[in-house]
Amino acid sequence: MWESMTALAIMGLLPEGIGRIASGRIVFDGEDLAIASEARLRDIRGNQISMIFQEPMTSLNPVYTVGEQIAEVLRAHQNLGRKAALDMAVELLDAVRIPNARSRVNDYPFQMSGGQRQYI
Repeated sequence: MWESMTALAIMGLLPEGIGRIASGRIVFDGEDLAIASEARLRDIRGNQISMIFQEPMTSLNPVYTVGEQIAEVLRAHQNLGRKAALDMAVELLDAVRIPNARSRVNDYPFQMSGGQRQYI
């Protein structure tokens, strides 16, 4: 739990009222994230810093396809359009050796094994 809280604090994602950075610095690539603006943190999150959850069964939303979820991150952090983001999602699935990546991008999380979900 403490590791997750620390990671969320570093990325500026702690829910209001849960915790705060009371003092000190969080230096990443020479920049103090503890005083960075929300806009700056949004630029850094997903591009340079991210959090990988250990439980693949709960990391993916069951009502969206795997491709939609990967593409959402790419669209938010790479400024890609819908088609370009989905094409990149296929490339990423292929890079982690998900068989038939072009068709699997349309699968829902429950259609993939636990091991495959860990790669995503």
